Amino acid sequence: MSSDGGNDAIGFFSERAEDFHELYRAQPEFFLERVQIWSELLDRYATPAGSALDMGCGPGVFTFYLSKRVGSVVGIDGASEMLQRCEAQRQELKADNVRFVQARLPLEREGDFEPADLLISSSVVEYVDDLDRMLAQFGRLVKPGGALILSLPNLASLSRNFQRVKFKLTGEPEIYRHIKHYSLPMLLRRRLKPHGLLFAEARYYTHFTRLAKIGRAFGWPRILTEDLFVAAFRKI
Repeated sequence: MSSDGGNDAIGFFSERAEDFHELYRAQPEFFLERVQIWSELLDRYATPAGSALDMGCGPGVFTFYLSKRVGSVVGIDGASEMLQRCEAQRQELKADNVRFVQARLPLEREGDFEPADLLISSSVVEYVDDLDRMLAQFGRLVKPGGALILSLPNLASLSRNFQRVKFKLTGEPEIYRHIKHYSLPMLLRRRLKPHGLLFAEARYYTHFTRLAKIGRAFGWPRILTEDLFVAAFRKI
């Protein structure tokens, strides 16, 4: 991720680590669709007894989900406060096949990590300075025959574009100060193909903004109503 001290995305999420953990506990409906779609994809692409990397693991929701479906999983995040809570949960759950590592993305010490059967990155790569460098690293860290699953903000989302304009005019929502990249499955497909990652499928989901709810009610295409998408790729 970008590195301008406490004012970067890592600083933003570090300061809100407790809030994120509390949101997942107190308001699971806010993340319900995200978790459901991601869980379906993780079930489909996880390799029993295989390895997994969770790049930008945040509160560790998907790290711990994968721990029950693969042999070993490493959660990587730049926010120390997030990882402290993840480690406490790991000890509580006695999840011995999980470990957490603090590191910024893209990884400066890529050689410290073995390529994995599955690499996931949920709501992370939109914050890095150099997206192509990040995607190239993903390509190197997925084993041949393995899978990559990652999400990005939906470039065509009406809600996203409204929020982007609002931020330019008012400075809110603050998170938009850190978001650097928006995409579409077809665009991501082109960027990942040179790294040996071939598109398999994509799903759209939303944060249930008012505009998204209105669009759904009127039956608009999901590419317009949903503010995020997650895509799966296979490494050749």
